[in-house]
Amino acid sequence: MTPEGLARTHATAFGGNGWPEEDFAQYLDDPNVFLHGSDASFVVLRLAGPEAEILTLASDPECQGRGLATRNLERALRILGHQGVQEIFLDVAEDNTPALALYARCGFTEFSRRPNYYANGATAICMKSVLSVASPTDETT
Repeated sequence: MTPEGLARTHATAFGGNGWPEEDFAQYLDDPNVFLHGSDASFVVLRLAGPEAEILTLASDPECQGRGLATRNLERALRILGHQGVQEIFLDVAEDNTPALALYARCGFTEFSRRPNYYANGATAICMKSVLSVASPTDETT
């Protein structure tokens, strides 16, 4: 993964409102940030002891519909569970139906809402997932 590739995919996935390369460069160097996937489809999480927060998840529109985001998220959750993370939190816009469906498929449930959270006035749906530590024979990478 490269800052340029991540920023390009993020901008494409979010209609030109992506994060700059500098942000992704910092995330790649930050030991408290976990990135999983590839330049074409990835998830970024910030770690805080037994908790983590999904900062963003993005897939290049040309790659969407192939299950990449689901596989990346499921694998990231499995890896973090093995590393002792117990809960994952995220905010997602209430009008982002595909993301809401993805997170529900991956075991996230709504616990709160933040009205007018986003610049366009959309409400943020606050979701969390409680991880279970998998058996030692499960995949860890």
